[in-house]
Amino acid sequence: MLKNIKNNFPIFILIIIVVAGLGYPFYSGQWIMAPRLSEIDTQCYGVDVPERIKHNDVLHFCSCIHTVGIENKEEKYKYCMNQSSLENQAS
Repeated sequence: MLKNIKNNFPIFILIIIVVAGLGYPFYSGQWIMAPRLSEIDTQCYGVDVPERIKHNDVLHFCSCIHTVGIENKEEKYKYCMNQSSLENQAS
């Protein structure tokens, strides 16, 4: 029995490496694929990102929402939508 385990030790190590590699994304939360827009939206701490905001501008929109000093939510969203549209026109 011990000789059988000793002879197959590299195979056991390979199986452990494969299982750990498959389980790591579930444990760490770091996935190989790029995040979708809904995943980025959840990283924006509850900011409802409108559909007309482009995928590349989502994080900029969220930072605008968090840093602008306007108290009213509707005005804050209008201001940040205008800011992102102005930057798109300038580009």
